[in-house]
Amino acid sequence: MSPTYAVLGAGRQGTAAAYDLARWGEASRVVLADTDLETAQRAAQRVNHLLGTDIAEAVQLDVTDLPSVERALSGVDAFLSAVPYYYNLGLTQVAIRVKAHMCDLGGHTGIARQQHGFDAEARSAGISIVPNCGQVPGMGTTLMVYAMELLDEPVDVYMWDGGIPENPRPPFNYLLSFNIAGLTNEYAEPAIFLRDWKVTEVETMTELETVEFPEPIGTLEAFVAGGGTDTMPWTFEGRLRTLQNKTLRHPGNFA
Repeated sequence: MSPTYAVLGAGRQGTAAAYDLARWGEASRVVLADTDLETAQRAAQRVNHLLGTDIAEAVQLDVTDLPSVERALSGVDAFLSAVPYYYNLGLTQVAIRVKAHMCDLGGHTGIARQQHGFDAEARSAGISIVPNCGQVPGMGTTLMVYAMELLDEPVDVYMWDGGIPENPRPPFNYLLSFNIAGLTNEYAEPAIFLRDWKVTEVETMTELETVEFPEPIGTLEAFVAGGGTDTMPWTFEGRLRTLQNKTLRHPGNFA
């Protein structure tokens, strides 16, 4: 039987995820939920237009109203949280109650670690809950582990990442493509690295450096930002000497 999916949050990331689920997830139905009904409707219409189907449908939903979320997710097999990270702990508990698989775009290491505390309850409910599945943490941390698997004995692991615009515009030379709460948290939450084999807290907006890439990218600046390593430092403590990532920006952003 084809699964039913839901995406909570119908912004850019949520709409793109709904499209992928509808196209590649063998879905029977994809529910796009947002606190603003018109936003959800536009997203569902876009997905349906691109696919030439009526597989996506829109609903209005306030994720702070957990009983309403629970009712909306009744009968859903799996859902993605594409809302700001601070809602994910409550949504994790809803996922367990309705027995729906969940992943989220994350962005806050402390909340992700609290979500891990529901491991036993999730197993008992027969579901998987996978936090922090965005660009970084998410895709980037997955690629870090993949690269480590290609080596006999990795010791030092470095990552530089950044969602940067092709045509930067002052004053920040940056393009925000996700909720601003996730961006500001990167600059406020301490980074967690491995240094000298131990979990180490590092202040954000420090350790500025210049990184050269082949054209057309060219020169970028890199500095410490929070959240990018997810829970990897605790997983690999004592097994890696160094584990860290820095965010990349066009020159001038750091200043």
